[in-house]
Amino acid sequence: MIMSLMMVSCTEKKSDVEASMIRVNLDDALPLKEAASSINVLMLNDSLSNHFPGNINKVEWMGDSILILDSWKDPGLYMYDSEGVLVNSYTKRGNGPDEFVGIVDFNVVPSGVVLLDTYSTSQRIYLDRNLSFLYKDDAEVQANHFFCESGAGGGVWYDRGNVAYGPNKDKLVYVEGGNRKAVLPVPSEVENVTFASYNVFVGVSNDTILYLPAVEPRIYKCYGGHAEVFCELDFHGLWPDFSGMTKENPLDLMRSIAADGKIYSTNMLSDGDNVAVSFFCKEDFYVLRFSHDDFSSSKLFKVDKDTLDSLGALVAMKDGCLVFGGPEKLLKIRTN
Repeated sequence: MIMSLMMVSCTEKKSDVEASMIRVNLDDALPLKEAASSINVLMLNDSLSNHFPGNINKVEWMGDSILILDSWKDPGLYMYDSEGVLVNSYTKRGNGPDEFVGIVDFNVVPSGVVLLDTYSTSQRIYLDRNLSFLYKDDAEVQANHFFCESGAGGGVWYDRGNVAYGPNKDKLVYVEGGNRKAVLPVPSEVENVTFASYNVFVGVSNDTILYLPAVEPRIYKCYGGHAEVFCELDFHGLWPDFSGMTKENPLDLMRSIAADGKIYSTNMLSDGDNVAVSFFCKEDFYVLRFSHDDFSSSKLFKVDKDTLDSLGALVAMKDGCLVFGGPEKLLKIRTN
């Protein structure tokens, strides 16, 4: 009986490990242009002002409106209607009470939009549904991304990347009602190592979110101020070993990782049911797609450099489709 119980226990433990692991074999990747069953193109037209996004970092929908964040070329938040016509924008840069220095992220909330400006004094900027300024409040210092829970008085999740200068070595922070809780620390082997990640939080149900740290091969499930490992990503030996790397120059580090044929620059998107994790290996771009409640449905797509240049960046998921975008258009790609 004891031996039987031990065997059952081992079987269950192995099953749990398998269930929380997504195996990513690049040799199994399908070319996206072959897997695409339909492509819908929405041209983006500037009909409002001299401002126009030149670099798309993030896209979200607010009802029928499309919100686009440009953090670099013509910084601001831009609102388009369902036909792709620019109808409003928030582009007031400066140090004034209703201005921003550098927006790094935004969330759609029931009352409108919340922006994260951490290049000044780390603040959240609140806009109404027409992108008119409402007010500001304090945000987590050195945050790169955030996620506002939907409930009244709900908490806010902040991702600080791997910044570990000084006494604060918190990677993931949860703030609710003025109370700050350090949830995850910066792993020692990746202190101060970061790559460009534009999306690390996605909502999946109610106020449960998934979190993909910038240089960790795992996804966390976060809820109620707690975080637990949701799944591990097994890249079959292609994940970089940061322990022996020189980390002084992030750009040189990324170049060396790319030259070695390792994985870099991960991002995560979701439409609530479907999740997409994207990454680069050498010059090729990959998209791992799966259902958040069924890993067995995962599919891996490959996009070569020339195709990616024509599509633009992967900026959103909508209605089960992958959405790529550039300054002039959004492409909604449905896959088989």
